[in-house]
Amino acid sequence: MSIVANRPTNAGTSGEFDVREAYGEVLIPLISKGFVDNLSIRGAARYSDYSTVGDTFSWNAGGEFAPIQDVRFRAMYAVTVRAPNISELFAGPNQDFPSVDDPCEGIGATGGGALGANCRAAPGVAANIATNGTFLVTQSDRQGVTSFGGGNPNLSEEKGKTFTAGVVINPRSIDALRNLSLSVDYFSVKIEDAIVDTPLQFILDQCYGQGNASFCDFVVRRSTAQGANSAGSLREVNNGPSNSGGIRTSGIDVTMSYIQGLSIGSNEFKLSLSGSYTHLISAYTVPLPGAATDHFKGEIGSATDRFSTDFSISNKSFKLSFSGTYIGVSYGDDQWTGAAAGTDSAYRIHPEFYLDTQLRFYAGDNTEVYVGADNIFNNKPAYFGGTPDATTGQDSDVGTYDPLGRRFYAGVKLRF
Repeated sequence: MSIVANRPTNAGTSGEFDVREAYGEVLIPLISKGFVDNLSIRGAARYSDYSTVGDTFSWNAGGEFAPIQDVRFRAMYAVTVRAPNISELFAGPNQDFPSVDDPCEGIGATGGGALGANCRAAPGVAANIATNGTFLVTQSDRQGVTSFGGGNPNLSEEKGKTFTAGVVINPRSIDALRNLSLSVDYFSVKIEDAIVDTPLQFILDQCYGQGNASFCDFVVRRSTAQGANSAGSLREVNNGPSNSGGIRTSGIDVTMSYIQGLSIGSNEFKLSLSGSYTHLISAYTVPLPGAATDHFKGEIGSATDRFSTDFSISNKSFKLSFSGTYIGVSYGDDQWTGAAAGTDSAYRIHPEFYLDTQLRFYAGDNTEVYVGADNIFNNKPAYFGGTPDATTGQDSDVGTYDPLGRRFYAGVKLRF
C-alpha cells in the first residue's frame, strides 16, 4: 500500500502529465442476411505511454449473433486500464469533518487483547483511562475529529477485466411491438489496484485492531486534554487515494423502451415509456492487497435492487412526463455495524420510491414554459446522522436519499 499522508501546508500544489497513444478497432461481419440475420465479431486495442505510470495496454473482443432480425445475442470481454487523473495525483490537502467510531472507546487499564494494548500505547489514551477507569469519549470528542485528504503522486494505474453477455429483443416483425426494445445483460467487473480513498474507519481498525503501524501514521490523537476535548481523543484521521486490493461487482441489467403514436380525434400524440433495473449478485472491495474482502452489496448506496422508469405523453403543444426511482432496502456499512453486509436489522433502511413530474408547453418555435415538482410524495429522508454512512454535516446519505422533500419549480426557456 502506498498512501501519502496529507497534512495542511502553505505551499501551493501543481502537477501535470502527458500521454502518447495508438489505437485500432475492427468490426468483421461474417454473415449478413444469410441463413441467419447477422453474425459479426469485433475487437479493439489501445497502447498508451504515460509520463506518470508508464506503458499500458488494453483491448477488447466480442461478437453479435442475430438468428432472426427480432433477436440479437451479444457478448464482450475487455481488459481495461485507467491511469490516475490530475486530481488523484496532485490535489492539495482538503479538510473534512468525518463521523468515525473510536475503536479504543471503553478500553480499560487491562485486557482487551491486542486492541487494548495498541490503544494504551498512546499516552493520551493511557492518561484518559487513568482518570476515568476506561477510555471515555464525549460528544465533543466525537465532533472534534477532522481529516485532511489530497492527491497521491505514487499511484499506479487501475487494471480491470469485464465480461458482459446478453440479449436484445426488438420484435420488428410484429407491428404492435415494433417500437418495443428489451435488453437483458449479465455483467461481471473486476478491477485490480482500484484507486480509492481508504475509508477512515478502516484506517482506525487496521491501526488499533490489526496493529498495522503503517495505518497509524494517519491517526493523530490529543496527548492531553485540549479545551472541550479529552486526552487521547482523536484529532485527525487523514487519508488519500491509494491503489486498493481491488473491486468486484456482478449483476443483471434490464432495460426497456417503448414508443407509440396515439390519435385522439384530430390530435396526434406520442407515448413514451422506458425503464431500467439493476440487480446486484455480488459486490465487494479488497481495501488493500492481501486484506479480507469487504462486501458492500445491499449497503447504503449499493442497494441489491434498484430501478428507474420514465413515462411521457406529448404533441406539438405540450409534454407531460413522470420519472420514478426505486431504491431497495439497504443496510449500514458492516465496517462499523459489525454485522455481515446486508443483514443487520438494527441498521435497516426501508425501500424508497421517488416520483418527479414536469409539464412543458411549447409557445411557438422559440419559447418553452415549464412547471414541475420533485419528490411529489414528499418522502422524508432516512435518518442515520452521526454514522460513517451519513454525508458529512448531514443526517443522511444525500447522494442516495432525497434530503429536501417535495419541492416545485417553474421557468421559461427562450431561443434567440
